[in-house]
Amino acid sequence: MIFKSDYYKNKNGTAERKCKCGSWKQHWLNFSGEKWPEKCSVWGCNNTATLGAHVYSVASSTAEYIIPACDSCNKRSDEFQLSSFTKKVSANQSKTCNKQHK
Repeated sequence: MIFKSDYYKNKNGTAERKCKCGSWKQHWLNFSGEKWPEKCSVWGCNNTATLGAHVYSVASSTAEYIIPACDSCNKRSDEFQLSSFTKKVSANQSKTCNKQHK
């Protein structure tokens, strides 16, 4: 059974957001504790992960996360699931990079 909490959407209007880490990809690397994956985090996509995408859970749109994604999936407007290996990192800079860069 699949629950709504298992679905994500891209957060619109984030293209101009800047991060103290230098990029959202670097933000994910700094706070995930993982190596950058070869493949996009969107379930069923086999494209190369090239950027850190802003996503949110359809069930609870209050928290934003950064995930490794390909350019195509970063432009999706529909709901999607994440691969089971996906590590989500908070996009809330006050909880992440603002603490690191003080």
